[in-house]
Amino acid sequence: MRILYLVHQFMPEFSGGTERVTLNLARAAQADGHHAEVATVAVGAHPGWRATAEGAFTAMVEGVPVQALGPPTEPQVVQLGFDADPQVEQRFTAFLATRPAFDVVHVMHPFRMLAAVEVLARRHIPYIVSLTDFFTICHRINLVRRDGALCAGPQGGEACRLHCQAPELPHASYATRFARLGAILASASAVVAVSDYVAERVRAAHPGLPVLVVNNGVDLLSFGRPAPRVAGRPLTLLYVGTVSEAKGALGLVRAFARAAPAGVRLRVVGPCYDEAFAARLAEEAKGADISLEGAVEAASIPALIGDCDILCVPSQVPEAFSLALYEGFAAGLPALVSDLGNPAVVVAGLSCGRVIPAGDEDAWAGAIAEIAARPDLVESWKAAVPLPFRIEEEAFLYGQLYRGVAALRRWAPDAAEA
Repeated sequence: MRILYLVHQFMPEFSGGTERVTLNLARAAQADGHHAEVATVAVGAHPGWRATAEGAFTAMVEGVPVQALGPPTEPQVVQLGFDADPQVEQRFTAFLATRPAFDVVHVMHPFRMLAAVEVLARRHIPYIVSLTDFFTICHRINLVRRDGALCAGPQGGEACRLHCQAPELPHASYATRFARLGAILASASAVVAVSDYVAERVRAAHPGLPVLVVNNGVDLLSFGRPAPRVAGRPLTLLYVGTVSEAKGALGLVRAFARAAPAGVRLRVVGPCYDEAFAARLAEEAKGADISLEGAVEAASIPALIGDCDILCVPSQVPEAFSLALYEGFAAGLPALVSDLGNPAVVVAGLSCGRVIPAGDEDAWAGAIAEIAARPDLVESWKAAVPLPFRIEEEAFLYGQLYRGVAALRRWAPDAAEA
């Protein structure tokens, strides 16, 4: 089969959770004998991109060919789905003309790429949509209103208009966007959420829409067996992933500095795309046993996590899944998580860590101090850490979907490309 992965951003420019999951699936498809490639956009001028004569960019990422369809369309309201995007539509149509027909397209994230997905629907090219966050029902992506309150759902766009109105957008645009994204989901051959938490919210917004659930997988073979902590090494807390305020990095650093626990250190590892925020974080970390280590290669993640004791997921917004959480589980790490989203549901349900109010730095400082005083608590949490879903299982389930979609297309000749 020929499989295309469509995603809003990708390596070599970005290396977040969705990008890593996309790469895992593409490489698994290649290992299964299929042709796999990625189509995305180039957000900035990254040295890893190679410019083409057509104004696009290319790269090869761990054997997977990547094509960036030029820069994203401005203004951002277009990328978010509030207006037509003829630029992406034209570039994606031109891209398809240079390739043999794809059997199936896997839409990993439609942000910046909505016009491309609509090209697929018009040309009857079968596609699957993965719901890796709440973008399809929330233009803010995180189900958090402008005033910071959690959102119960879009209500057909009316809640978006009431609570998240942007002055440059007409009132009717919110209902129009909701309908547009709903049509994209309805036209998909399958809609798959990364967690029950996401599936429940999308089903509530679109009653009757079938939503499957396939957890993101972890490469358990790269982690090996969880090892006991080396004698004499400080109890180590780890934050790994994109370093941003929304992900709670600043609050965690402040809480740790406030607790100032003896014999405990905090490692903050991951890319930060905001220089001002990085400087602010460094200022807050001064004087505490906190290391700010920047981005690391995906291949280094297992060793990094295996050298720590507790994972921290202090997000200020609901997490749809949190790949870092499950990679921590693969290494036997319990977790401190905020009380938002899928991590809170999992950790509370399994008692494999502590759920702490999001943004409450006093509560986070108290939890960190308690861990320092009670290492036995950490050991009891470790005993409850679950075995995460494997990437082989995730790839197998998606492979079955790909084959089913491709077979249905062959059996329905009137569904050929227009």
